[in-house]
Amino acid sequence: MTLESLLAFALIVFFIAIIPGPNALLVLFTALSNNKIKAFANVAGVASGFFVHAFVSALGLSLLIAQSTFAFVVLKWLGVVYLLWLGYSHVKAGMSFSHLATPQKQKSKSIMNNFIKGLLTNLLNPKIVLFYLSIFPQFVSQDAVLQESLLLGAIQALVVALWFFVIIVLAQHFKRFLTNAKSSRWLNYLSGSIFFAFGAKLASSKLE
Repeated sequence: MTLESLLAFALIVFFIAIIPGPNALLVLFTALSNNKIKAFANVAGVASGFFVHAFVSALGLSLLIAQSTFAFVVLKWLGVVYLLWLGYSHVKAGMSFSHLATPQKQKSKSIMNNFIKGLLTNLLNPKIVLFYLSIFPQFVSQDAVLQESLLLGAIQALVVALWFFVIIVLAQHFKRFLTNAKSSRWLNYLSGSIFFAFGAKLASSKLE
């Protein structure tokens, strides 16, 4: 694997990362409605998901999922249910919104929850499985599939994390406009509606 191919892969995943999707929305909403530490936990979860995808792809399971209509449908609907659950959670939070701050005693649990949210949002996206199936073979050599797959996964995790860090920093500049209850309530409604839209879009997707 040459330096040129690594740079080409990094460029591909960067342009994919800047396209708004469930991962970016989750990080942005967390950065706006909570503290940036929880948003970083989202990013850590998303980044960890890429290593899982890379490992699974190297084992050939991505090919199995992509070629199996049943496996693809199961993964797709798990993703749909999870996105709809995120949408419902945000809308419910908007309806019962009372304060922004999280009790200190729940801080560690909340950080872990945000990590898991980022991880699941990444793992339950069948489009990422198809991305690894279509892109990885062009960069991975047959004699070092696992090592190079994990290397590409690390590159994607790094590129996506850096882009999300930029999103978090930018969000901090706008957060002061969203610190009142009314703005935060409508932010929950907006993000919940977008998650519903992502879920509907995923539900309508088909295995090519």
